[in-house]
Amino acid sequence: MKKKKNIEIDFTTKLLGLISEPNFIKFLNIFSEPNIFKIVGRTHYERWHSAFIGWLLDANGSHLLADYVLTRFLFALLEEDTLKSIKHNEFQLFKVLPILDFSKIEVVPNEYTSTELTVGNVGRFDIFLKGSYFDKFTDVSKNINIIFELKIDSQVNSNQSKKYADWIYNNHPNDDNFLIYILPNLLSSSKATVGDDRWYCINYQLLNDKIILPILDHPNLNEKVKPFIIQYTKNLKFRYKGIKMAITTEEKRLAISLYEKYCDVFDAIFDALQEADTIDYSTSDIPKRGKKIGKIVVKIENKVFEGKSINDLFQKVLKYLVDSNKLNNIQMPWGTGNSRYIISNQSVPVHPNGRDFFIPVKYKEYSMETHVDRKRGIKILDDFCKELKLSFETIEI
Repeated sequence: MKKKKNIEIDFTTKLLGLISEPNFIKFLNIFSEPNIFKIVGRTHYERWHSAFIGWLLDANGSHLLADYVLTRFLFALLEEDTLKSIKHNEFQLFKVLPILDFSKIEVVPNEYTSTELTVGNVGRFDIFLKGSYFDKFTDVSKNINIIFELKIDSQVNSNQSKKYADWIYNNHPNDDNFLIYILPNLLSSSKATVGDDRWYCINYQLLNDKIILPILDHPNLNEKVKPFIIQYTKNLKFRYKGIKMAITTEEKRLAISLYEKYCDVFDAIFDALQEADTIDYSTSDIPKRGKKIGKIVVKIENKVFEGKSINDLFQKVLKYLVDSNKLNNIQMPWGTGNSRYIISNQSVPVHPNGRDFFIPVKYKEYSMETHVDRKRGIKILDDFCKELKLSFETIEI
């Protein structure tokens, strides 16, 4: 009994040490420091983000970086974490990217023209860039066109993805055409993420790390606009409706420093929350406040499934998987991690910790856990279909 009391006192002492640690206070202050995007209530307003990125991409912008940002974007498409376009290997441009000279770059919106490009019955492009490049070694000159689409808390529309891709390839058949989607969370492929495999998909973390941060070190950067870019990077750290777009370098440094000193406290808290079934995945997937309404539509192996909720959707998907014998070659029970199973053929389905499935749907001898929010549910279906070697794409969330 005395030993247990000493452990409790020791833990309390360490916890008090943590909350009075200067680095912990600095960590808290990160989220309360003033930011122009927060002041005007536009931290997650997509048109502000597209206007800002359009300004950076404009070779004639007041940042004085010329085509550097465009080059950084194209290099980012080669990153391992980028979901590649099905046309990726067709682009010869990547082989000579470091020595290319870009010219005649036009971007909308930009700091002088705030209106996006709208095309007939196709839609309005968040950012549209056109220009040309010259390969000095082969004397080859070619036009380049890029459509950028940004999402933060609005939903991807797969029909829109297809229409934009069809338009750029039909209207510019002899050019290098790129489609780049920027969004907080990626699935296993471009098709699964945005509904069309001609797109490249990157998240805001990669945008921050590989494009925005290198800009700050560029020797030609106009010092007068540097504070604007710093404000933008700091804006990415604010959480909104459960969405945190990027973790800053400062956050990482402070987190590592605190964890090295108080790892037992963090581990104990995490274990307790996990045991209480409060968390079992990254906090970036925390459900939004309030229950979201509206249908969810996905496509598996060219078959479309529509549900009013994750529970309804999983029920229909489970029936299809069982009736079409898609589950014969997967080990049961199955899950995406060590803390929960997603599907089980046990008569009473339980998770690895011994807890019963919280909200199961059942069909024949199989049960699926549906106690997840929409975004997490879609990610689970994507992972599950990948395990089953089935094609998957979202149509509407």
